Amino acid sequence: MGIKRIGGALLGIGLAIAAFGAAKAQVQHDADAVAARLDALAEGFMTTDQVPGAIGAVVVGDEVILRGWGSVDLEAGTAAGPDDVRFEIGSITKLFTWVGVMMLVEEGELDLQADVSSYLSEAEVPGAEPLTMAQLMSHRPGYEDSYAIFDPEIGALPRPQALAESAPDQVLPRGEVTAYSNWGVALAGQVVEDIAGMPYEEFLQTRILGPLGMGATTYSEATARDDQPPLSRSYRVQGGVAHPAFRIDIGSFGPAGSLASTAADMARFMRFLMSDGELDGARLLAPDTMSQMRTRLFDDRPEGADMAHGLIARPMFGTTVYGHGGGLNEFLSNLVVIPELQIGVFVSQNGGARMSLPFLAPDLILGHLAAEAGLAAPEPQAVPDAAERAQEAEGRYISNRRAFTGPAQFVTALEGFSVTALPDGAILAPAPLLGTMLRYDPVAPDIWQDARGERLLLIRDEGGRVLRIADGTGTNSYERVTPATDPMLLRVALGGGAVLSLTMLLGLLWRRGLRGGSLGGTVAALAGLAGAVSVWAMLGGGVAMAMTAANLGSEFLFDQPQPTLMAVFALSHVVVVMAGVVLLAQGLVWRAPGWSLWRRLHHTAFALVLAGLAVMMVNWGLAFAGPL
Repeated sequence: MGIKRIGGALLGIGLAIAAFGAAKAQVQHDADAVAARLDALAEGFMTTDQVPGAIGAVVVGDEVILRGWGSVDLEAGTAAGPDDVRFEIGSITKLFTWVGVMMLVEEGELDLQADVSSYLSEAEVPGAEPLTMAQLMSHRPGYEDSYAIFDPEIGALPRPQALAESAPDQVLPRGEVTAYSNWGVALAGQVVEDIAGMPYEEFLQTRILGPLGMGATTYSEATARDDQPPLSRSYRVQGGVAHPAFRIDIGSFGPAGSLASTAADMARFMRFLMSDGELDGARLLAPDTMSQMRTRLFDDRPEGADMAHGLIARPMFGTTVYGHGGGLNEFLSNLVVIPELQIGVFVSQNGGARMSLPFLAPDLILGHLAAEAGLAAPEPQAVPDAAERAQEAEGRYISNRRAFTGPAQFVTALEGFSVTALPDGAILAPAPLLGTMLRYDPVAPDIWQDARGERLLLIRDEGGRVLRIADGTGTNSYERVTPATDPMLLRVALGGGAVLSLTMLLGLLWRRGLRGGSLGGTVAALAGLAGAVSVWAMLGGGVAMAMTAANLGSEFLFDQPQPTLMAVFALSHVVVVMAGVVLLAQGLVWRAPGWSLWRRLHHTAFALVLAGLAVMMVNWGLAFAGPL
């Protein structure tokens, strides 16, 4: 940790303490008006997004507003309540893990800059470089995404074995790139368990939940008590119809996302996050440690969103908004706080066609309260070369949160992050949580901001070359595509393969048969026919897979193996094999008697396009990439 980083961290802690003490509870508000605003937002978003049920809490100083809307069981007609039903909060669970980490740091049992391997009694750390807790808390361990954490069979194993079975490859330098890692947080939970000398679940209950008075919050359904509120049902909404959601238990990966809680309990947790480390007489952290949690361990993009000791930190409303979102089993939740003003919002929904309620409403509430307190975002500074910088930002990017190896790579090929420059220096780019494109205006060199206050930030190397772009979530960054990582090349190869396969089949009809002219020519024509059929069979399997995925939602990803997915992988292997066969048959094509030059050229073009498609399919893990 360099002197500059230490100095920046100490300065950040000092500023945080000063701001906390100077501005605490300055919001003048009308509680009824805040509650009415929250109710109106919930009613509007639940109607447009077809949300079955939701819970929410707003904290303003010492005042707490609790709400429940809609239903937690559509068949029984059970209404949602703020303290009588639990919603799964998904990755908000991570904040509890990070609080536990900071408790151990404060006790001198854990050094954030030390190699975590030294604290583990059984689990092993993948990768060639040492790994620190600071890198884990900042989602900078350099790991690829691991979908294996959602495999119930792996999750049922003891945590050290589960971590080993799902261990991701290190694909990025430690500490350099923010790329969200569920696996990394599960590893952090194992570190907490090994240092504390007790199961993580016990540490969570006895050291955090119990002292904070969060008696309704559960680690998992397996540990829920009869005297705790029941879990809400969750729903997959499709075509206006709510279907009971497919559920998974992530088991040993629980430190990354297994908690379920009530609005009332989450209000208590927000009060703690905004405190100096104490809630109602129970002190978990010293004031300095609590302030430290609100500072960043890496200072390479202070004006953009990033991680602060596990909290997502976003510059908004003239201050910093801290929090975390989460989603599991169709539940979607979000928690946001401004400790400086002692205001926070938590919202969770048990399904819906979109996620506007948890990921738009909290910011709208906070923005209103921040304005009431007199805060406002600074006026954007003029950027004389904004148009030039926008042109430099323009292009296609790929998320660093992805599988870099194995069949799961192809999931990334279905996504994209493109930036379009506008003449006035603004850019058009996706809003990941909203599923739409938005306009982002320049507010500083290499920083663009949308109407909500979310920012995109361009990251360059020392020579000024664009490396990546960071979005407003604070958890994701996107690299410029290269030929090896450009999903568009796979799509182009698929399109070219489909067109030439179709013309191969049409040529067969035109000639009314293979008409090879000789045994060798017939073999070559038969190879071309088989290659064309294999491509269209794979494309047909892809259509069936897409329809099944749309019908099943998250169940398609979590309930493996899926027959249509396995069929696509199998047919992809056939296409790759046939590409080799068709390519080898070119020697026969150019010696076959009776073939026109056009037919020979067409067959050769098909062979080359099919070979290119095969290369792309292997590159993206659709063939010969091992088990899913």
